[in-house]
Amino acid sequence: MKRHAFRWDAVAFGLFFLAILGQWAVWEQDMLSPDDLGYIAAGALILLGLVGIVATVVSARSGHRTAPFTPEPTNDPSTMEGTQHDEPQATPPQ
Repeated sequence: MKRHAFRWDAVAFGLFFLAILGQWAVWEQDMLSPDDLGYIAAGALILLGLVGIVATVVSARSGHRTAPFTPEPTNDPSTMEGTQHDEPQATPPQ
């Protein structure tokens, strides 16, 4: 299965939707008091921080790491333009 890139736009939309839902629950339905909503938001942020720390520790301990692509050096002096250049070679000062 191919791994897909993380989509920040979906996360932002989800958080925006939850913020509107929270506002509706507090002001229209009286499900939560504003203080309760503040405690829930703080608890959610703390929980997300702990999840991030655990994920970082787990990924740091796993042996499955891939190095970034590094091209092998070559001794070929030619460039993409070829070995012939229109510019004259610089001579060292005497």
